[in-house]
Amino acid sequence: MNRRVLTTTRARVFGVFGLVWRLVLYAALLIVGIRGLSMLVRAVLHHLGVRFAHPDGARPVESLILSQLVILVAAIMATVVLVRTDRESAPPMLPVTALGGARFLLGLFWGVAGLAVLMGLIALTGGYRITGLALSGPHLAGYAALWISGAFVNGLAENLAMLGYPLLRTAKTLGFVPAILFMSALFAAAHMGNPGENPLGLASVFLTAILLAAAIWRTGDLWLSVGIHAGLVLAEDFLFSVPDSGEVYTGHLVSSQFSGPAWLNGGAAGPEGSVLIFPLLVVGLALLWFAYSKPASRRVDDDH
Repeated sequence: MNRRVLTTTRARVFGVFGLVWRLVLYAALLIVGIRGLSMLVRAVLHHLGVRFAHPDGARPVESLILSQLVILVAAIMATVVLVRTDRESAPPMLPVTALGGARFLLGLFWGVAGLAVLMGLIALTGGYRITGLALSGPHLAGYAALWISGAFVNGLAENLAMLGYPLLRTAKTLGFVPAILFMSALFAAAHMGNPGENPLGLASVFLTAILLAAAIWRTGDLWLSVGIHAGLVLAEDFLFSVPDSGEVYTGHLVSSQFSGPAWLNGGAAGPEGSVLIFPLLVVGLALLWFAYSKPASRRVDDDH
């Protein structure tokens, strides 16, 4: 082994070691931050005597928003700490620009449209139907505002926490393809504890995470990915009123029913547990590759 090869090998070993300890530290800070902030929020709500309605065992949308805000704040704190440990400045993850806003709105459209196509296919096969409106008047306006806010915060929090610094830092060391696969596996694993989740649902969460991470790779920031995620949440939980990763929340727009086999309609996991979602995710990846033919984050690969 010549000196140049030895030097390159040592650099890669140290690079992987540096990546591992950074990811471990990030995870530790994120978990501690989430737990600490969650305890603080619960204490404040208890002190104020605030309780959210949750009929029929549904989880309050208000609690979803609060929990996602906790994840968002913890992710921001962990990211700030870890970015300062890197020698090179990190690329802007969520640049406040007109382009970022346009990408978010485009992603929001993609997310809502994709879920609408999926629900349409399930309905055509007899697996889903709407029986009427569940909200009207002030309740409709109030819950619509809550779900728009909740979808945005959810997309922002989970994308930043899992596909922000961890994805970009892993890509810097290993390249984007291994980073996308690794972080998508972790993203799916984080949903394993959800009630009602099943293997098909977890597989689709994994592929959805690949789509979200690929959007970051192709555009260079998180906005398109955040928009897609927010659109999926808004359509699934509010517009079509179906389970979301095994969770059921308050504030559904319509009353809906599933019928037929769970492999077709998703069952308790929601439409992400349907086999019909997989070809749609493949089409989504193809559209992404067509729309963004050259990765904007090539500079990260070049560093590898």
